[in-house]
Amino acid sequence: MRYRTNGVPVEFCQNFRILYNHHLILSIWNVEVFLRRLIFAFFASLPLLIAAPVARADTCALAPIFSEAPTSEVKTMARHWCANIAPAPSAAPLGKVIGGGIIYLHANDEAKNSSLNNVLHAINQLNGKLIYPGEIFSFNRQANLLEKDIPYDLGPDVRNNLVKAGGVCMVSTLIATAAHDAGLPFINERGKPIKAPAPHSRFYKYYHQENWYNGRVVPIVEAAVAIRKDEIEQPWRTVQDMQFINTSGQILMLRLTPSFTVDELDLTQPFGLIQREQSIQVELRALPAGLDAWFFRLDAPSN
Repeated sequence: MRYRTNGVPVEFCQNFRILYNHHLILSIWNVEVFLRRLIFAFFASLPLLIAAPVARADTCALAPIFSEAPTSEVKTMARHWCANIAPAPSAAPLGKVIGGGIIYLHANDEAKNSSLNNVLHAINQLNGKLIYPGEIFSFNRQANLLEKDIPYDLGPDVRNNLVKAGGVCMVSTLIATAAHDAGLPFINERGKPIKAPAPHSRFYKYYHQENWYNGRVVPIVEAAVAIRKDEIEQPWRTVQDMQFINTSGQILMLRLTPSFTVDELDLTQPFGLIQREQSIQVELRALPAGLDAWFFRLDAPSN
């Protein structure tokens, strides 16, 4: 038996080299198989990644209950944006805010505890709502104000009477502000296009001040809403609503961010004024589609 200078048999070295080369070839082959499968999976799923999400069938219907038949103009507008989900002529970057606003509430200045309690109830109903292209957003419907039992407490109305869901107009006003900021058209309860929703019959200071949002002044667009119930066993019905059409060509997500929680409200004093300065912010975000949606999810925070 021949030995190398280090005392290791030559045959052993040759066998070790053969074994090493064999494992190396197997490792390279396994990597090639893995890469081939990865490339195949990518191209197989590419049509699903690139395809833009289409609006659901039920969102193209004129969902809100109108007291009159919607005008042909409104029908045409809604159907056009349901069928054309491509970016609008002045489309904003995907995943970005296309409309927003903010309301500042000052201590001891009109904002009541019970009103803000219902504001939080409305935010719980609306936060994260998706508005599809061509869909008509109805505040009363989306905020669950038209059911037999609605998730709201008593709050003051414009005449300081305690009524069910009193105070939610602050949320409808915020959303109308964001919709106006995004350039979305409004319609009334009869399904006719209007320049702006109906304002409140009473002057509120926090709707008539300089509200800075994202480095600029965004004017508040007032939007009074009202419901009534004729019989106890009947669901609530619309007297006045805030509605707009999503003509952005993109799926929009509604985000509302209050600076306070229910624990900071003294609900034993329904007409009591808040004792600290607060704010409520609203955003309409255009959700990304296709490959952009995957990159958006990777960049989005985990919470």
